[in-house]
Amino acid sequence: MSTAASRKSSLVKRYSSGVNRDKFGERSPSTGSKQGVWLPPCIFAILRPMPPPLQAFVVIFVVGALFRSCAVLTKAHAERLASLVFSISLPATILVSLDRVSFAPTAWKLPLAACLVTLPLVFCSWQLARLLHLARPTQGGFLLAAGCINSVYFAYPVVLATLGDEGLAQAILFDLGQTTLTLTVLYGLAVWHGATSPSARSSFTRFFSAPPLWALSVMLVLKLAGLHLPSWLHDLLTPLHLTTTPLASLVLGLSISFDAVRRTALLAVLGVVVRMGGGLLLGFAAAFLLNLTGLERAIVILVAGMPSAVTAVIFATETRLDEDLVASIVALSICLGVAMLPSLPRLATWLMG
Repeated sequence: MSTAASRKSSLVKRYSSGVNRDKFGERSPSTGSKQGVWLPPCIFAILRPMPPPLQAFVVIFVVGALFRSCAVLTKAHAERLASLVFSISLPATILVSLDRVSFAPTAWKLPLAACLVTLPLVFCSWQLARLLHLARPTQGGFLLAAGCINSVYFAYPVVLATLGDEGLAQAILFDLGQTTLTLTVLYGLAVWHGATSPSARSSFTRFFSAPPLWALSVMLVLKLAGLHLPSWLHDLLTPLHLTTTPLASLVLGLSISFDAVRRTALLAVLGVVVRMGGGLLLGFAAAFLLNLTGLERAIVILVAGMPSAVTAVIFATETRLDEDLVASIVALSICLGVAMLPSLPRLATWLMG
C-alpha cells in the first residue's frame, strides 16, 4: 500500500472510531441508561461524528467561553495560560511529535506555501481597507487580523487530533514560514499603522527567543544528524506534550469577548471572510502551484483557512491599533472554526485524495 493510501486509511479509522464510541451522553441500546458525561442532544449531535480528541477540544473550548462570559476566569487568566502553552507545552509537543516522523525531500515547500498564502492575502486586505476608507488604526488592525493564522492554539491541536504526528509535523513546517512573516512583515505593518514605534531590536528578540523556535531548531539539527531524542527525555516530555491540546482549547475559549464583537460586528464579519475564506482559496492555489499532494496538500489548504491568531490581539494592544476590531475578528473566526470541526475529518480525507 502506498504512503498516501496508508495515511488516508489511518485517517478513516481515526474518524470511524469517533463515530462508533458511545459517550457524551449516548444511551445504551440495551439498558437505555446514559453512559459518560451527559450533554444536551443538540451538542451531542454535533460532537458524535467527530474523533474523540476533537470532541474533547470542543467541550473544553465551550467550557472556557462560558467561564469567560460568566467572569469566572478573565483575560488575565487566558494570557497566563497562553504563556504556559507557548513556553512549555508547545515546545514539548514539537520535540516529541517531530522525533517520531521523517521529513520528505519536498519539506521546503511548506514554508514557501505559507508565503504564497499570507503575502497575497495581506495585499488584498490592504486594498480592501483602502476601498472602505478605514481609519489608520482600524486599517492596521484589519490587516493584522487577516494575515495572522492561529497555529499554536488552533491549527496545531486540531491537526494533531485529526491527522496525528505526521500531520502536525507538516503543520509546524508550514508555520515556520508563517511565523517568520508574522514577526517581520505583519509586525512591521502593525508598527507602521500604530501609534507607538517599538524598535526593530525588540521584534527580532521576540522572534529568536521564542521557545517553539528553539525546539524546532533542535529537532531539525537532530534530523540532519540522523539522531533521536534520548528515551528518558522523550518519556519526560510526553506528559507535557499531552497538555498542549486541552490547554490550547481552554485558552481559545477564554479569549472570546462578545462585548467587542457587538461593537464591530459588520467589519469583523468581513475580516473573518477574508481570513478564512480568502486563506482557503489561496491555500488551494499554493498547493496547485507547488504541485503538493496527499498530506502536504491537505495541511496547506486546511491551515491556510484557519482562524485568526490570538497573537494579533497582542500586537494590536502593543502598537495601539483598533484592539476591539482585532479581538472581534479573532473571536468570530475561532467560533466559526470550532463550528466547522465536525466536517474536518471528511474534508481532510477528501483533500488527501
